[in-house]
Amino acid sequence: MSEAEGIIDPPKFRMWLRSDGIVHLVWESAAVMELADAVAATETMSRLTSGRSAPLFVDAHDAGSQSRLARKEFVRRGDLATAVAVLVLTPLSRMMGNFFLSVNKPTTLTRLFEDEDHAIEWLRGYVA
Repeated sequence: MSEAEGIIDPPKFRMWLRSDGIVHLVWESAAVMELADAVAATETMSRLTSGRSAPLFVDAHDAGSQSRLARKEFVRRGDLATAVAVLVLTPLSRMMGNFFLSVNKPTTLTRLFEDEDHAIEWLRGYVA
């Protein structure tokens, strides 16, 4: 889908602002995230929210690895999100999520979830 339809669809992810105020990010299967991808994701979120902080739901359950610079960029731009829920459905995605949290220590409240509905419900408490 295109940005004109409300979904921004760069090569490695899709992102849109849901009607409940939550930004929804889905990484492509096996996408390896480099610095340019992290910058594209954070700039896209800023554009969708007009620069205001919003809760962020990240479906990374099937994504590939993240470079160190990509992880640092996500942490650096933590001001964009009021809270982050990361969907992890496989042992590998859970391991990568835990690694991200333990090594990078994001300043934004971030939790891992195995259920999308629970993640969205939790994020609704952070809609401004």
